[in-house]
Amino acid sequence: MSRYIRDEGTAPADPLSRRDSTRGRTQRKDLGPMKKGGILNPAICSLLAELGHLDELLIVDAGYPLPQDGHVIDLTLTPGIPRFLDVLRAVAEELVIESITLASEISEYSPKLHQEILKIVGDVDVDEVPHIEFKEQSEGVKGIIRSAEFTPYANVRILCGSAF
Repeated sequence: MSRYIRDEGTAPADPLSRRDSTRGRTQRKDLGPMKKGGILNPAICSLLAELGHLDELLIVDAGYPLPQDGHVIDLTLTPGIPRFLDVLRAVAEELVIESITLASEISEYSPKLHQEILKIVGDVDVDEVPHIEFKEQSEGVKGIIRSAEFTPYANVRILCGSAF
């Protein structure tokens, strides 16, 4: 016989709490719900909140060479999880995008991905430069989010816009 007795009939010690009998957890009444939607990753939320007008953000594939001193958020889990397009879609829903830059090789080597990127970002200016130039121009970005994408040239540099 256990020395500990659980009395379901007594009130919780914290008057602001209530017992969830289906799960056996105590929930606080005074706390609001956690974030309901959009990006839940705290590092990405923080990075996006820090971006200002004309700051640049990279979303890259699993093979992109990462800088030693850059602000990198590495989301790679397994090949293809998370996908580049999923990351881009989530960021595009939360961020004002003024323009994007892509590697010009993407239209030849990954045409379906190229078209999906254009759909996601909508009516913004799109610049295409050779991949070598893309990497050189991306050295001073404010942050980098690495996906687990294995599709060639799945990289985008986003120039942040302003909401007003």
